[in-house]
Amino acid sequence: MKVREATEQEYGKIYRQGYREWAKGRSLQQYITDNQKEETLGKRYVLVDGKEDIIASLMLLEFKPRLFGIGSIVVEPEFRGIGAGAQLIKESLKLHADAAFMLYSEIGAAYYERFGFRALPESYQSSVQAICMIRADKELCLQILKEPVPPYF
Repeated sequence: MKVREATEQEYGKIYRQGYREWAKGRSLQQYITDNQKEETLGKRYVLVDGKEDIIASLMLLEFKPRLFGIGSIVVEPEFRGIGAGAQLIKESLKLHADAAFMLYSEIGAAYYERFGFRALPESYQSSVQAICMIRADKELCLQILKEPVPPYF
């Protein structure tokens, strides 16, 4: 399995994967429209098998130099629980090793803590549906938290 940037031709499949998880009462077309807004902020990455079939995907958003957001992480059901999501996250973090990363976890903090993420203090939490977490060295974290935290993405 390898991680690479998604091609535009793969976006349809990626959107359908995400829609299965986060439809939230929207049509597929509305879900796609909402997610296409993110394309201007970053890139989608995929974990593929030897036949180039997509196993997992995520969005890496660049909010500013040295601050990235990780969103829309989805793993095909048959590949859950075998480390596919973890591999995709680890490889994505390596792309900008000296940067800070934020995410909003809808599955609790424990999963992401193993990658070095930690929940932000309550005063920085803005979403009732997810925990805002950060992965950064202490100095960079303090610098980032001087400005408003990006809202749920």
